[in-house]
This record gives sequence, C-alpha cells and structure tokens, in this order.
Amino acid sequence: MPGGVKFAVLGFQEILPALSIDDQEGSVLNGFTLTGVSYQSPSLSLTSKSLSLDINAKCLLTLVLCIDGFIAEDMVVTVSEIESSPEEDTPFDLAPITEISTPVPLFLSNIVLNNITFNILGTKVYWDSLITAAQMQQSTLTLKHTEWKGINVELAPSEVDSEDKETYVTTLNKESSQEAFTLPDVNIPFNLVIEHFEVIEADFFLPEKQTIHQFLLQGHGFGNDVSLEQVVLDAEQGKVTLKGDISLKGEYPLILEGDASISMAPLGSHTLKFDAKGDLKKLDVVAKLKGTLFATLSGHMNVLDPDMPFSLMLTSKSLQWPINASAEYRLISTALCVNGSLADYHATLNTSVMGEMIPNIKLSMDLFGNLSKVSLTNIKLDTLDGYIAGSANISWINEVKWQTSLNFNHIQPGMKWPVAAGQFSGKLKHSGQLTSQGGWQVDVDAVDIQGKLYDQELTLVGQVDVSDIQGEGNVTLKTTGLWLRHGPNMIVVAGRTDKELKLDLTLDLSSLAVAVPQAAGSIKGNVILAGTLKAPTASLNLRALALHWDELVSVSSAKIRGSVSLLPIISGSFIIDVEGVKAKGIDVSTLLLKISGNEYHHSVSLNVNGQPVSANVAIRGSLDRKKGWKGTLYDSKITTPVGPWVLQNDVSIFVDFDSRVVDIETFCWTQHKSYICLDKPANISEKGEVEFTVVNFNLDSLQFYLPITTTIQGEMDAHANVSWKPNTLPTANVSVSMLKGQVTELLDEPLTIGWNKIQLNAVLVDEKLSVDFMLDIINNGSLSLNIEMNNLSNKKHTLKSTFFLNALNLDVLAPLLGEGTRLGGQLNGNVVLNGALNAPTANGSINFTGLKLQSYTMPVKVHKGQISLYLAGYKGQLNGEIKTPDGTVTLTGQADWTKFNEWLASLKITSERLKVVASPMVALEVNPDLTLTANPKQIDIMGTINVPWGRIVVKELPEIAVQISSDIVILDDELKSINKRKRSPMTIHAEIDVNISNDVRLEAFGLKTMLEGQLSMVSNKKGPVINGKINLKEGTYRSFGQDLLIKKGQILFNGPPLQPYLQIEAIRNPDNIIDRIEAGIRVHGPANKPEIWVFSDPAMPLANAVSYLVRGIALDSASDRQAIVSMLMNLSLLESGPLVSQLGDVFGVQDLMFDISGIGKAEKVEVSGYILPKLRVKYGMVIFTHSPEFTVRYQLLKNLYVEVMSGASSAVDLLYQFNIK
Repeated sequence: MPGGVKFAVLGFQEILPALSIDDQEGSVLNGFTLTGVSYQSPSLSLTSKSLSLDINAKCLLTLVLCIDGFIAEDMVVTVSEIESSPEEDTPFDLAPITEISTPVPLFLSNIVLNNITFNILGTKVYWDSLITAAQMQQSTLTLKHTEWKGINVELAPSEVDSEDKETYVTTLNKESSQEAFTLPDVNIPFNLVIEHFEVIEADFFLPEKQTIHQFLLQGHGFGNDVSLEQVVLDAEQGKVTLKGDISLKGEYPLILEGDASISMAPLGSHTLKFDAKGDLKKLDVVAKLKGTLFATLSGHMNVLDPDMPFSLMLTSKSLQWPINASAEYRLISTALCVNGSLADYHATLNTSVMGEMIPNIKLSMDLFGNLSKVSLTNIKLDTLDGYIAGSANISWINEVKWQTSLNFNHIQPGMKWPVAAGQFSGKLKHSGQLTSQGGWQVDVDAVDIQGKLYDQELTLVGQVDVSDIQGEGNVTLKTTGLWLRHGPNMIVVAGRTDKELKLDLTLDLSSLAVAVPQAAGSIKGNVILAGTLKAPTASLNLRALALHWDELVSVSSAKIRGSVSLLPIISGSFIIDVEGVKAKGIDVSTLLLKISGNEYHHSVSLNVNGQPVSANVAIRGSLDRKKGWKGTLYDSKITTPVGPWVLQNDVSIFVDFDSRVVDIETFCWTQHKSYICLDKPANISEKGEVEFTVVNFNLDSLQFYLPITTTIQGEMDAHANVSWKPNTLPTANVSVSMLKGQVTELLDEPLTIGWNKIQLNAVLVDEKLSVDFMLDIINNGSLSLNIEMNNLSNKKHTLKSTFFLNALNLDVLAPLLGEGTRLGGQLNGNVVLNGALNAPTANGSINFTGLKLQSYTMPVKVHKGQISLYLAGYKGQLNGEIKTPDGTVTLTGQADWTKFNEWLASLKITSERLKVVASPMVALEVNPDLTLTANPKQIDIMGTINVPWGRIVVKELPEIAVQISSDIVILDDELKSINKRKRSPMTIHAEIDVNISNDVRLEAFGLKTMLEGQLSMVSNKKGPVINGKINLKEGTYRSFGQDLLIKKGQILFNGPPLQPYLQIEAIRNPDNIIDRIEAGIRVHGPANKPEIWVFSDPAMPLANAVSYLVRGIALDSASDRQAIVSMLMNLSLLESGPLVSQLGDVFGVQDLMFDISGIGKAEKVEVSGYILPKLRVKYGMVIFTHSPEFTVRYQLLKNLYVEVMSGASSAVDLLYQFNIK
C-alpha cells in the first residue's frame, strides 16, 4: 500500500477525530480510492461507501491541473442544524468582482456522483446519478455534457401557522401602493459556457408530487449578458421550449420566444406560442393558443411595480366548453380588453355565446375592480329578439358579498323553444353573501315579470329571502308573497319557514292546456306547511278533472287529500282517488289508494278496477328508524287476462336498513287448481336465494296473448331455485314440464300439433349452464336438445350441444301448404356442436327420407325423395334426390365455416327432365343445371335452364300480372308504410341462361304460336335484367275476326323483365284473299304500350286494307262500308268482353255484356245484364238510325219467360226454351 495516501489519511484523522476511513488504496498522483468514509459531528453527518480521485500527474509538467476522475458512491449527508455566525461590530462593503481568471488551466472529467442523499434541516434531496465534466482556462468556464438522473426532492414540513397565512393574505389585499422594485445589476465575472446540462426524471414533493421528465439547458453568459440557446422543460403538465437573450442590469432588457405543448386537463392537446420583448418595466408580450380553443393575448406590463400596471387584450374567434369534447357552449368573436393595475383596473368584454341548450346571446359589459372587489356595469345580453341589461357588484375583502340588478326587455323564448312562444319584460334584483359562520344568504328583493306565453298574459311578482346562516342545512325561507299567473292559471306562495312554519301554496290551474299544449284538464287545491321545526305538519288537498296528455293517457278525475306530521314521529293519512284512466292497452275505471297511521302502526290499501289488470291489495306494517320496516301483505287478489289470482296466506315482509336486506316469508297465489308459490322464505339483498313453484297452470289462460286464429290446451308445472351473490354469476335450477296438450292454428285445414310431454331443465352453476329440452309429439316422433356452456364470465365461452330428431313425420304440417295438400316424409338426425361459442364444430347428420308432396299450390309433384346433410367439424355435405312423375332432381351441396365470419356454402341442382305446373295455364318441362353459392355478403346463382317442352294457355290475366302503381302507399295494421322494406345485408347476383326449344306452345288472347329462343337473365343490386329474344314460330293471331298468320314475330328483351319489346307482323292467310294482295297488322314497341297499324302490299287506303284484312276482298259499295263498320264493332266488343263483365260486378249487375245483333241497316249495339237473379234488362241502339230499344225479361219457371219490348215497335212475348239433342 503506497505510503503517501496512508500518511495523508492518518494526518487527516489526527486533525479531524470525527473522520474515519475503513480502507484506502492507490497513490496521490496516480489516483486513489477511500472506502468506508464517515464523518460525524453534532450538526453534520457524512457517510460514503467509496470516494475516488484520479489526478493526471503528466498534466502538472505542463502547468495544467487535470482531474481525470472523481467518483462518489452511496453518499449520505445530513445537516441537523446550521450554526449562526457572530455579527460583525463594524460592517464593511465588498467590492464587486468584475472578472475571475485562473493562471493555471483546470480540466475536470469523469465526475460521477451515484446514489447521493442530502438531508438539510428536513429537506431531503436524492439522486441516482450525476455525470459531468468541466474546464476553465483563464476567464472561460465551460460546463461539458452533464446528465443528472433520478432526482427526488422532498421539502421540510412548513411551520407557517394559520395566523401567519391570514397576515399574508391581508397584506396581499392591501390597496396602498408600494415602491417599485429595484433590480440589482448582476455581473458574471467569467465567460460561462454551458454546452449541455440535462436533468432526467425529477420528482418534487411540494407537498403535492410534481414530476419533471426532462430539463435541458444550453447557453452562455458573461458580464451582464446571458444568452439562452435552448431551454427545454418537459413535465406532466406539458413541454416548454425557450430561447432568447437577457441583460442583467438596469430594467433587465430581454428578448424571449418559446413554445409549449400542454398536457394537463382541460387544455390537453393545445399548443401555446409566446414572445416577450422590452424590459421588466415595459414588457411587451404576445401569446397564441391553438387547439380546439384559439386565442391571442397581447399587450404590455410593468412587473417591477408592485401594482403591476398593464394593458392587455385577449381575442378569440372560437372558444368552447367542454374543451376536449363535443362543444355544448361556444364563445364566438370574443374580445377582452384590460387596462390599469392590480390596484385599479378597467376591462371591457364583447362576445357571442351559442349552445344547443341555450339561445344565441350577444354579450357586452364593463368591469372595474381591484384585488378586493369588482363591479360589472353596462351588462347587456342581446338574445331571443330582446335584451337583458343590468349591473352587479362583488366584494371579498372580509366576506364574499354580491348585488345584482337585471332588466328584461321583450324576451321571446319561442325564438329558441317554439313550444314556449311568447314574450316577457321585467326586472329582478337580488343580493347575497357568504357568512362568516360558513353559511349563505340570498335575498330576492324584487321580481316583476310581465308578458305573454301562448297568447295568454304571464305575470310573476313578489319577493323571497332564503338563507342558511350556519351552513348546517337549516334553510329558512321568508316571502310576503310570490305570485305566478298565466292566463286563467295561478300559483301563489306566501309565508315563512323558520322557528314557526306557516307556508301556503295555492294552485288554481283551471286550464292546463294554456300552460302545456300537450296537456288538458284542470288541477286545483292547496298545500299548507304549519307547526314548528320540531313538529312540522303538512296538509294536502288537490283535485283534478279531465286530465289528458296528448293521445297517450287520460284521467277523468283524481283527488289527493291528507295530512302528515314528520316530527317527532311520522304520522298522517292520505287518500288518492282516481277514476277513468285510459292509456294504450290500459283501461282503469277506478283506483283508490289509502295510507293511514303512524310509523309504529300504519296500513296501506290499493283497489284497482280495470283492464287488463284489477287488484285488491292490503298491507299493514310498522317502522323502526334504526332497525327497519316490518309489514304484512294480506287479503289480496289480482285479476289478470289469465284469470284471477288470490293470495292464500298472509305474507310477512321485513326490510333491514342496516344490512339492506329484504326478507319475504312463503306465500301462494292460487287460481282454481293452479297455484304459484314461494316455497321457502326469501332473503333478498346483494346476495340471496328464492325458490318458487308453478303447479297445474292452465295453458288456456294464455289465449289472451295469442292470435285469434291460435288456440292452446294443456297444463304446465314449473320449479325454480335461484341464488346470487356479489361479483359472480347467479346460480339457478329451473324445470318446466307440460303433460298432454296441443296447439291449433286455424287455416283452410286446421293445423294441430299435440304432444305427450314437453320437458325443459336448466341448471346454472359455477359459470356453467346446462339445458335439456325434450318434445314428444303425439302419434309422431320426438325432438331433444342438450346444451352445455362453460366459462360464462369469460369472453371465451365454450359450447357443447347435442340435438336429436327421432322419426318426425311431416304430414302434420300439410295444412301450411294449402287445402288438399298431401305431404309425407320423416326427419331423423343427430348433431353435436362443440368448441368455442362463436365458432363451434358440428358433427353428425340429418336425414329427410320418404319425401312425398302433392299440392295445388306447388308447381312440382314429388313421389319420392330423400335429402341428407352430413356435418364434420367445420364442413358440411348435402346430398339429395327428389323423384317426380317425369324426372329426378339431384341436389349436391357443401358448406365450410372454418372462418366463422367468412363462411361459404354451395348447392348444385340438376335434373334431366322436370315437369313444372305453375298454374292451370302453365305447364313446362325443364332441365335445370344451377349452382348456388353463398357467403355472408352475397348469394350467387349461376347456370342454365333448358325448356324443351311447354304449354301455356292464358285465358285471362291473373291479378298479380297487374303491376301496382308507384304512387300507391301500402299500410300495415298500425297504418305505417310497408313499401320501404329494409334491404337485406346480403346481395343476390344471378346469371342464368334460359334455352327455349321448338316444342313450347303459347295460346293467349287470340295468339297461338310456338316459342323458340334464348334468354340471359342477370340480377344484381340494381335489379333483374333480361337480354335475348324469343321467336314466334308457326303462329296465328286472332284479330279482326281472322286467324292471321304470323309472318314475322319476335319478343326482344334488353332490360327489366317487365319491359320487353315486340316486333310482330301478322297477315291474312294468302289462300283466303284475292288479287294476290297481302294485308295484315304490324305490332311494334314496348309490350305495355305497343303501336298497332293495318298495312297492305301494295299500299292502299286504310278502308280497303281493312276490307282485305277482314273479308279478303276490296270494297265495292256503301253496303260494304256498313259491313266493315259492323264487323269492327263486333270485334271491338268481343275483345272488351272480360273488362265489361268486371265493370258490371262493380255496380252490382251480374253477367253485364255488350253485343251486336241485327243485319244491315237494322244492326244495333246492345248492353244487357241481370239486376235480380231472375230479372234481365237489355238496352239497344240501332247503329245507323239511332233508334233506341228497351227490353225486360223475367223468368217465371225453369224454361218459361215473359218478355216486354219497347222501341220502334212494342211487344209482349211469352217464351219457352227447350233443347233438341
């Protein structure tokens, strides 16, 4: 061990006996380390695990002092007291030091202080590490890169008592001016350069914790001048950056600029940019706030003057509250100008206030004040097409006091709230203060409001004083009278509530509709508060007539009367008598509620007569304010749509106030053989248990809730036990059983499903739910279901379920498909679900065998069929074969739900020959080859349908063939439109090719033809579209009394299916026309509005063309023209016959028809019909002479008629009709 260090240590210990060092190593010039260093004195304690000093001896040869390292580890310094130095008898002045320089350069590096603790008079400072370096050459001191980490500062407890604090506050509130501050000139005697000084994570307990995440300083200074190159302060409240220059002499001239990112509420996410120029006697400042709030503060101030004279202006285009949420209130175009000093300032404010819950307000005012009071003058709020003007004074030098005076001028609340249309003016004066005892007092000296509301006079006048002087909740109220009158309605309050109570509230609301447009009726009466604070009493007497609220509820009459005393015990009686309550689904003829007694013995009775529920309920009880309430429910009966239920026994009820527990004894409600019982006493609170039983409940009782076409028979038994406790799922055990019964739906053929037994069992325990369900159908199979769910309180629920179908015959469902339907088939299946609830696996199969179907409403007859569904994990397979009299349909499908939200399914339908009879008019043979695919977003239908054979015979258009007009609105039972249906979240996309072969025949309205063609059907979000054409082959068209040959015929599709385009040319048979003339008709255009004209080749006048078309020869004379007219009349009437018949049905005339009779000039048009079952009336008009004829025929016997005719000639005939076979 080198002797130099050891000798030095022994020397120091000799001089300082309080110093001890456990060990030392190294040498003075090559570096040494002291361990176990300790110094103890009455006022100072120092311990350190180790101290190391490394002096570079080589530097000494060049006259430079180099310390390459100084390391202190685990140092603790405690200063318990500071000795005061004796006062000097003769003070002397120290001359200022203007410059410091060192003759020898000094270099310090690797200065490390780790785990250092200072305790100075109770103020504790600790840091994890301080690493720094520095150097000084001549008069330049440079602080190198410095990092100070993990600082913790805790101030010593304050000893300032409350009296000192009051003295301090009083001093601040003094208005007397003091002399301006004089700043000393500060001289830095060397050139100071701070390259990088950084504090990282510092906690200050002041006493509240304040955390600084980073403090960074870079700059330099010399003499009076300081330059801040970069200052960064990052704390919990935000981050500030600053740079600038300042001169530490005179008034400290400076130039500063900075930015701040604010993190503290409510200004989080805001930024602040600020600039300061000038000196502290006249400091010009500009600050701009950006975020949801935008504001600019500019002006100047004198911070050296104790009264701080200033001139500031705050402007903002937009301010809002709440600041960082959707704005409920906004200030627009705000300008606040403040001039003066803390001892005497004047301000003006102009702004506009907006908000969803308030009307728009334009606000302006002047403020005058100091540190002890403020006066608001020239207050003006322009709002609701009027304004509010006034003034206010607030002072707080001894106690907080205020006085306000407001005048309302033509305020129109209907501008914001249309339901409150009107206007009012008036005045309001009030004053108040916070008392020294901790209470408050508010005196409304005068309120006088006059105006109109809903075109009725509105008046509010009076005076009221309210106070709680001691702040103990003993609120007193005094008023000589407060009157509110609106039209015929009036409310008056008068009296006082202090030591003696005498307060009257009088209601005279003769017309509620005047005050509340949705309401109607009247309420009159009074409420009287009397007695003393120790024994107050209140009496109530109100009556109401013809109450309504819109169309929702109405009350014929209501009376409330009674009185109550709250102290020393609660006692009194009340009667509520209501008649004629009507609401949606509720009709109460009378309701009578009586409450009487005191808190020790009281009773309650409720009698309700009405629909759907009537009740007679009686309760007696007693109250112990410390323990709780104890009562008994007795003599009670409830009449419901499912019958009357009578309480069989008295029920004890106890409410424990301390434990917040309700105890209910056992009870039973009975109805004939049925009863519902609480099996054992229930204890209801945060935890508890109930157990109840239902026996012989008649399912007929549910008929009230079922559709009129549905009936149900049977009985139900049930038992349930439910318990619960905090912070966990309840426990439950429920069983429901129904023995033999049935449900019937009245269709064309009644649908009845009966059961031998229905059983449901459910158990919830230990976050596990188990459900068993079984349905045994009479003369049929059965269905059973088992479900187990685990981890119910966890988001990852698991499921295990088994589903059985056993020999379910479907013939019972035949009535659903219409009268005369024969349905056969049997369902069997076994499916197991297992795994996560949101994505379980499925395994098993469902088989549908022996399928048979024959129905007038179904286009296909099924002689035999079977469909099987196989499930394996996340995939499924469907196979099916359906046999019809003419062919077999094959079904093949797959499904995959490996990704539950991206499931995929497909189905392929094929058949070589399938006869489809859509109606008596349509019979087709089709060969479908279709593929359906589906996912959560879309269904695709792709494939081909071949139609090799078909017979279509249309005698009349069915009703569904007439499209409903677009302007018709269809309403449901509740008169709501059902035209606008919600779109399905899945879109349907179809691409189907239809090939029509040459053996498809159409007969419709005179058209007989074979069809052949190809159609391409596409359907998407925009609707169905058909492209293609159908050719008319070997066809004839019955028109103009002829079977015209279709020479050319096409039906073209290029758009919506209901908008085909017709191109048809039909001619008279060339074998039945002379002169080799070709005559016919052409039909071109949309099917709903085609153009039809007669043509001939060669071309000729229309009359001749019609003659060739109808007769096959040309016109020769006037008689020919009459014949043409006759034929056209016949043809027109023939084609309009069905329409005429329907028109007759509308007017109650049976078999109404038009007809043509007669020959040549005697030809006439006739209309006839039956106005009674045996009375026929006919009216005719001769076409060429316009002579009328009227005929009445009456049936006497089966074939015997009497007929009377009047016209050009009159006759009475007796007719007998017979047939010769």
